Amino acid sequence: MTGVKRFFLRLEENLAALCLGGLLLTLFLQVFTRFIVRDPLSWTEEVARYLYVYVVFLGSSAAVSDRTHVAIDFFVLRLPRCLRLAVAILVNLCVLFVLANLFYWGIRATLRQLNIPLVVLDIPYAWVYVVVPATALLMTVRTLAVMGEDVRRFRHGETLEPEVRGVV
Repeated sequence: MTGVKRFFLRLEENLAALCLGGLLLTLFLQVFTRFIVRDPLSWTEEVARYLYVYVVFLGSSAAVSDRTHVAIDFFVLRLPRCLRLAVAILVNLCVLFVLANLFYWGIRATLRQLNIPLVVLDIPYAWVYVVVPATALLMTVRTLAVMGEDVRRFRHGETLEPEVRGVV
């Protein structure tokens, strides 16, 4: 697998890592200028806050494809194989419903913020909100892929393992 293909398969993780690196650099600058130079930069707190928001949403999207969201599977593991698949699909359909709402309301919120600037950076607040519908769309694609993989496993006689997302 080429490096470019691997980068895009792990797009959310890579973007979250870049944002996390930017967050660490920003926090270092904030501490350095506040306590060493004694003349803090005005923009570091705002940038750090919104980079953290991006890390959270991108990380959530990455967790969908990695199947690493928290799941309580005590009862599901005791179900027959076909019912496990049914529960996984049902839970994922509920996730898709939530993601559709997140996308819709995220778009509305982003559009409302187009003319409102951030206090210090003086860029549209929409740049903060756009991560919500963007990651909702990415999570939708990843959830559909997970559902397809679950069905493929079921058809090939493989078991849905405990770490498989979509269990309650």
